[in-house]
Amino acid sequence: MPRDTQPFDDTDDAILLGQVAEGAEQAFVAFYRRRSDDVFRFAYAMAKSSSVAQDVTQEVFLNVLENAARFDARKGSARAWLFGCARHVVLDRLRLESRWTAELPETAVEGATDCRNEERMLFEQRISRLHAAIAELPVEYREALVLCELQELSYAETATVLDCPIGTVRSRLHRARALLTAALGPTEAGPAPTRVLETSEVCP
Repeated sequence: MPRDTQPFDDTDDAILLGQVAEGAEQAFVAFYRRRSDDVFRFAYAMAKSSSVAQDVTQEVFLNVLENAARFDARKGSARAWLFGCARHVVLDRLRLESRWTAELPETAVEGATDCRNEERMLFEQRISRLHAAIAELPVEYREALVLCELQELSYAETATVLDCPIGTVRSRLHRARALLTAALGPTEAGPAPTRVLETSEVCP
């Protein structure tokens, strides 16, 4: 069977990247479909802008297409390598546009019309406060929080992405949680606050 027509559902990310490096178009399509949402969520949580997150996602996967051969499985997972690429693009974009303050998510406005029950409205308000609080974190704490909690990378993978010791990841994550608790209170901050962001754009 030709390489570009084989199924990729069960193919390991590292193998896909190897095939992308060899020019397999369908391997790139499969990798994009599998991981583009991860990159978008990371970029959105960091930059607090849907348009920036979309631009970052496109740029990251163009980089993947051009630089897949640089992935080295001995240095970490394919997912960690991808987030490392995304981190550089996001930080460059943030520096360029100085987007350090939060915007109200477009979906929060739509939610006011479409999700009318009181419980949902309270949830949307919590999401807005959480988005704003995360966006106010210093970037080194923000990226540790997003990678560990929203993207659920291990400490070791996050350390690879951030190019720092695991102990630094732990301390940054601890500080990020403390700052969120101070801003939101212990109930709203919760043990893993960013995970609620995965459902924040979906009305039941």
